[in-house]
Amino acid sequence: MKQLLACIVLLVAQCAGAVMLDDMKDETRWKASASDQVKASLRRDARDDSLCLDYDFAGVSGYAVMRRELPLDWPADFALTIQLKGKGGRNDVQIKFVDASGDNVWWINRPALDLPDTVTEMRFKRRHVTFAWGPTEDRVLKKSRFVEFVVVAGQRDGGGPGTLCVASLRLDARAPAPKTWPEPRRKQGAGEVTLDYGSLREFNGLWFSSGAALRVEASEDNRRWKPLSTQPGRALFLGEQEWRWIRLRYEGKKPPEVELRDAAQWPDRNAAVAEWAKALPRGDLPRAFVGEQNYWTVVGVDGGAERSGLVSEDGAIELTRGGPSIEPVVRLADGRLVTWAQVRAEHSLIENALPVVQWRHADVELRVEAAADGPAKDPKLLARYTLRNPTAKPQQLSLLLALRPWQVNPPQQFLSTQGGISPLPSVHWADGALTAPGLRVTPRETPTEVRAATFGAGPSLATLLQAPPLTHLVDTESSLPSALMRFDVELAAGESRSFGWVTGSDAATLDTRMAVAAAQWRDRLGVLELNLPPQAQPVADTMRSALAQMLMSRDGPALRPGTRSYARSWVRDGAMMVAGLVRMGETQAAREFVDWYAGHVFDSGKVPCCVDQRGADPVVENDSQGQYLFAVAELWRHTQDRALLQRHWPQVQRVVAWMEALRLSERKPGADPRFKGLMPPSISHEGYSDKPAYAYWDDFWALRGYKDAVQMAQALGQTADAVRWAVSRDEFEADLSASISATAQHYQLKHIAGAADRGDFDATSTTMALNPAQAEDKLPPGLLRATFDRYVTEALARIDGSKPWLDYTPYEWRNVSALVRLGRVDDAHRLLAWFMGHQAPMGWNQWAEVVLPDARKVQFRGDMPHAWISSDFLRSALDLLAYERETTGSLVLAAGIPQAWRAAGDIGVTGLSTAWGRLDYRLLRRADGGWTLHIDRRPERLPGELRLAWPGTAQLPRANVETQALEWQGRELPLPANATTIQLEPTP
Repeated sequence: MKQLLACIVLLVAQCAGAVMLDDMKDETRWKASASDQVKASLRRDARDDSLCLDYDFAGVSGYAVMRRELPLDWPADFALTIQLKGKGGRNDVQIKFVDASGDNVWWINRPALDLPDTVTEMRFKRRHVTFAWGPTEDRVLKKSRFVEFVVVAGQRDGGGPGTLCVASLRLDARAPAPKTWPEPRRKQGAGEVTLDYGSLREFNGLWFSSGAALRVEASEDNRRWKPLSTQPGRALFLGEQEWRWIRLRYEGKKPPEVELRDAAQWPDRNAAVAEWAKALPRGDLPRAFVGEQNYWTVVGVDGGAERSGLVSEDGAIELTRGGPSIEPVVRLADGRLVTWAQVRAEHSLIENALPVVQWRHADVELRVEAAADGPAKDPKLLARYTLRNPTAKPQQLSLLLALRPWQVNPPQQFLSTQGGISPLPSVHWADGALTAPGLRVTPRETPTEVRAATFGAGPSLATLLQAPPLTHLVDTESSLPSALMRFDVELAAGESRSFGWVTGSDAATLDTRMAVAAAQWRDRLGVLELNLPPQAQPVADTMRSALAQMLMSRDGPALRPGTRSYARSWVRDGAMMVAGLVRMGETQAAREFVDWYAGHVFDSGKVPCCVDQRGADPVVENDSQGQYLFAVAELWRHTQDRALLQRHWPQVQRVVAWMEALRLSERKPGADPRFKGLMPPSISHEGYSDKPAYAYWDDFWALRGYKDAVQMAQALGQTADAVRWAVSRDEFEADLSASISATAQHYQLKHIAGAADRGDFDATSTTMALNPAQAEDKLPPGLLRATFDRYVTEALARIDGSKPWLDYTPYEWRNVSALVRLGRVDDAHRLLAWFMGHQAPMGWNQWAEVVLPDARKVQFRGDMPHAWISSDFLRSALDLLAYERETTGSLVLAAGIPQAWRAAGDIGVTGLSTAWGRLDYRLLRRADGGWTLHIDRRPERLPGELRLAWPGTAQLPRANVETQALEWQGRELPLPANATTIQLEPTP
């Protein structure tokens, strides 16, 4: 066996040509395995002798694997030929190559692969093998030790039982392509030109730098020709091709000039569209195709994320997830086109929820408003366009609404939903509606005309305006047609006129439907009433918007961080959203989430890191258990719903048992004190996706989980469990504290590390120790102080420009909460002001997941809005007003209200939910320079004190209740239990 493997290594390294790596005749070399609750086994197929992996996902997400040891030294270039077949759902098929350490993985990943019924040869090139994950810095595949065939439950129409069969695995060493290819030889004929590239050339498409072709054909032998296109246009994307000869047929005297575009230049059709866009007038295509970052927001109904729309900063509206968009353009009387590129755009929200884009131009103004209504499973989009003539004379204007075959979600977005192109096989105009497969847009006003063009005719607005009238158009070649509805109107000076459409029907009631949608959001977002000074109003507005963003981003009961890239439900995101939701009085969405997620806990008690339409994900992330326990307990604390605890009690018991097993697996005699008793390594912390780490993120969540398990057991009268789990809680807390000190000593750190085995710095992760873990009293005080000293120093260096920065994620909002809890309010507000300045675009009260100094630099930005970030902001903003101090059972008021806010006006909070009941209070500024604090409602279950914080450095006011003087403790004032009105007199 070893000799055979050595021969394979030698052959691959030294021989050109084909090498049979495995003929699959010896099944003993292969082993089957699977993730939690997935079944997997190997068998020999009697018909073709292939080796088959039988699997059954049994209602969960996950994977099934067949694996063998196969050491390989990979040649500089190669083709890997695999004979495959299979049956089952549209699952992902991955071919993985793992190095000797097991940490570094390369793969060929084919999502939703339709496997053939019979053994079929599939050929993969070196460029198809990409680095998947691992800590190595050299990401070129040179050596591997193991090969795996993996079936992963597909996101759509996947899962269930199935089979993957492999008949052979062969490697062909190839000569690397030259850095520069020679120019092709040209042979001219009547109305045609043939290009000979001298040898087989790999390419993905053709770019016609001049002229046009009527037909494109290709050949391997200059005898048999395959037609590639009869409507090539300027940018012809073909996907992977390999030919030697290309023949172009054309009209006219001069043949077209054509250039090949390879996989690096045109990896997909988005790249082809982008090259065409650069040759068109700016504004004809979205800014995403001309090398500029665009921003967008979501429009939808509560729980309708899967069918939500997007609105771009430029006024385009994406009609459904991954679907086409409608883009506005205005044509002036002289024929000039006003697009996003010629206007100044402003952005706002109706009722802090519904997006508005306002175009400003010397000759015309356009207001775009979007909303949605209907049930979460079948919502309808609503759009209204208001044209205004800002000039002093009448104008003849045309509103052009173009249905375009691309998303608002731009091409650089790739997770879950690939952005950019959105194929449309056909478009139709009939019975007053513009339709495409699965889509109906009904304009309220009858268009003056409707036209449409294929992509091959060109994507310019000029082409679309001159296209034939539309009744029925099928774009058989590219599936990228565009359609245009034109609305002509004459406006007097200063006059406005509105137009609109809906998806579905009933466009006549558009105005009423939009007004109702706005009113519903106003009522839904107004449970917590806030009265803040003018400079704090953006914070209050963004709090309501954050709540709307979380509700629009959820799919039914599933809280999700986004609607496109992150269209999955993570328990960590959901738990932190639950914490924000319940404090805002939104308990129904929180209850639906925890009840739904509990149904996906594995039989073992392992909590899946995330759940999507495929089911529960088995990836090991050891924060998940604590997050589930926290979500249930936090909802119970705010609702006192005993039935909730009873429903979840069976899962709670299993989850605690699983967490205990994890803890004890690391609590062995002689264990390194850095790791003793911690949660085992995992990749839950996104910064450690290269290799599992002993992340304190996991441990702070585990500690929270232990605390909450004890509380829930006590609430249900499960005394034995409460006592037993309290012992585990205390033991874990002590081990965690000892580990933090040991890690700091090991790495000679002055701060708390992000991970015990890395000795790194990650203050945003460390914030979990303060909230929700509430463990600051168990952390070494010097290390805790130094952690946030360093964070503030580095953050302020970014803010004042003394330290260049590449990017940051607004998860850093968590540090605002941490600094408030540590009494560092001035630092918290410096950060708050900087973060607020990075809302994108300003006026929509949201953040991208990634913020860059250059706002127009094209880069993956995550979802916009990103609902997990919305929850981070919301929880931090709420902490400014009041937060719970678990160790003393106290509620601290106004700890994040700076001196400037107190001086500027009144502070009022009505309907704030806390773990101990509802809180209402007002801090009113008096004419004499003093304040009056009214406690209008004290939380009914408060076990400790209400405490008023007075942050800043100003002299403390004298406090009294009636004639009784009150004493400050530091910068906090304990309030008597029966006090409802406290006078705060200015100190001379």
